[in-house]
Amino acid sequence: MSRFDPEPVEATRQTIWQALESSVARFRDRPALLADPNVSVTYGEMLEQVDKLAAGLLAAGVRRGDHVAIFFPPILEWAYVHYALTTLGAIVVPVNINYKTEEVRWVLKQGDVSAIITLDTYRSFDFVGLLESVDPALKPGEVETAQFPLLKRIFVLNSQQEQGGPYSLRTLLAHEPSTDERAQLEKTRSDLAPADPCYIIFTSGSTARPKSALIPHRAVCGVGYYYGRAMKMTPEDRFVAALTTFHVAGLIPGIPMVHTHGGATCLAGMFDPGIWLQTVERHRCTAGGGFDTLMNKIMAHPDFKTRDISCFKKIHIGCTPSYYLELERAFNSDVIAMAYGCTEAGGIVAIVPPDETDLEIRRASNGYPLPGVEVKVVDHETGEPVPVGTPGELCFRGWNRLLEYYNMPEETAESIDAEGFIHMGDYGWMDERGLVYYRGRYKMMVKTGGENVSQREVEIFLEENVPSVEFAQVVGVPDDLWGEAVVSFVQLRAGVEATPEQIREQCRGKIAGFKIPKHVFVLMPKEWPMMTVGRPDKGALKQMAMERLGRK
Repeated sequence: MSRFDPEPVEATRQTIWQALESSVARFRDRPALLADPNVSVTYGEMLEQVDKLAAGLLAAGVRRGDHVAIFFPPILEWAYVHYALTTLGAIVVPVNINYKTEEVRWVLKQGDVSAIITLDTYRSFDFVGLLESVDPALKPGEVETAQFPLLKRIFVLNSQQEQGGPYSLRTLLAHEPSTDERAQLEKTRSDLAPADPCYIIFTSGSTARPKSALIPHRAVCGVGYYYGRAMKMTPEDRFVAALTTFHVAGLIPGIPMVHTHGGATCLAGMFDPGIWLQTVERHRCTAGGGFDTLMNKIMAHPDFKTRDISCFKKIHIGCTPSYYLELERAFNSDVIAMAYGCTEAGGIVAIVPPDETDLEIRRASNGYPLPGVEVKVVDHETGEPVPVGTPGELCFRGWNRLLEYYNMPEETAESIDAEGFIHMGDYGWMDERGLVYYRGRYKMMVKTGGENVSQREVEIFLEENVPSVEFAQVVGVPDDLWGEAVVSFVQLRAGVEATPEQIREQCRGKIAGFKIPKHVFVLMPKEWPMMTVGRPDKGALKQMAMERLGRK
């Protein structure tokens, strides 16, 4: 049986400063950050920039415990901001860069934000203009507004590579720390504890308003380490970072996973399949990942067959078993790391260990719980434990668990039980070997004809058993006869044609009749609606289904 070492590693007991200090000591002259055009920053050079920025923020009034909102795609300065704020003891509040006025207003209030660091513009995004739409007083520099009484200062990164006044991020990146500032930094960093909070990360909010998960240092460091172990990361690896920085799926693999193991983070900006392919080829990136919808867009791009991405061998992903094999074929990969995780876990609860050789475990399970993380499966209604192999609600506790939902005491009390396990409505089971199998969420069940149907179960079935289906997503739609109807959106394999009725016919006799989709819709790769974190947008798919079926 393949597992990680039984005892949690040192990274689970570290602060981000301790992890950074350790990485710089081991890999000082190796590249830590890569960016276009032809920018390469070593670990030692990165630390110098982090120290300058941290000291500059200190001089500008940012202190330990301050909540600092950031608007950043994965670009070079994002890494400096991440390390400067967290090693200064501030709490980072990443804001979804796709949010509009009311959403940004809610995050700033919910997160008790006292400072903001943002770009002025990026591609088609005008962040300064967005902030002014929230409140005309939100301009670069010192801030005073009745709407946000805690908010005192806004720092801006000039996209034209120009320095500005004291609230210019480029000015702070050039700040030379004084002796007093270095002493203050050293004391603050040494006083930090692994259990101290470092991030407020808002959950994706696919079915309700996002929750504000307060994440400790140890979760960022420990999860980063085990993510890297599962990916077999080494100092020779180059990881392409193109996922959103306001979600753990972009933050944890993009920085701590890579730097814990001495690799280089290649910052590719906001996800674009063409830019992704170009970046991998240019920088010879060896590792990356995301969600199945993103990988579909990469494989469907016209450059996929012409770009030399033979270097790309290591992928982190959560997907169905058949899609695992599709990735393996498409990328000729050496490592595909399947995991079960969430924001509340700092990204990962369980993952397949690097030395696991059983293909069925690698592709069909979500791996073993991380050392020091305990998983239990309970009846969703009663909370009582269920027998091994019986589906129920997956719950976990350990060093990676969030501290609380910030400013949400009721949600915290409802989610964390008396034993410290967090309940989020995740549906799955554990087998006799201790392997975790995640198969969706209880709120993603379809109640049809009195039966509960797991959307994820049907998705896996379609991809595994219907030869024409490459990718599937299932939603429930109100139905006068069945209460809810199981509806599937599918993407067909290249060069294959199949009608919805042919797809339904291929399900008969292989799966219970009530689980067979009542309606099937075929989508092209570019037609999939996606959430900003890279997952398929189930809400948009449900709305699309209702419109196509003529239902309100």
